[in-house]
Amino acid sequence: MEKIVVIDLFHGGSHKQLTDFIMSLHPNSILISLPAKKWHWRSRVGALQILPQLSSLDRFVKTVFMSAVGSLPEIMALSPVISMAKKIMYFHENQLVYPVQSSQERDIQYGYNQIMSALVADSVVFN
Repeated sequence: MEKIVVIDLFHGGSHKQLTDFIMSLHPNSILISLPAKKWHWRSRVGALQILPQLSSLDRFVKTVFMSAVGSLPEIMALSPVISMAKKIMYFHENQLVYPVQSSQERDIQYGYNQIMSALVADSVVFN
């Protein structure tokens, strides 16, 4: 049976609402998620944090739906199963233009991760 994997590295609030909705449409899907805490860290090291779950995936995974918190290229590098599946990247927020406080300098790593993720995804959707 073909499987859908939903990856949500910040599983809370509106992110959780969306992934719960996707899961309700596809009852055989697999959710890989992390709690909604410290999104900056989830974005930077989330791929390593979900490595045990990625390692347990089998070859029947055909589609991956992932929110843009995190790096899809890093997840692909850690999981050949993810690399071979169709990848849908969902942008809830765009970190290239997301407002920052005037006292802060923009950390371009988050935007860079999103650009690279969009480039390796098969489909990109925006909120």
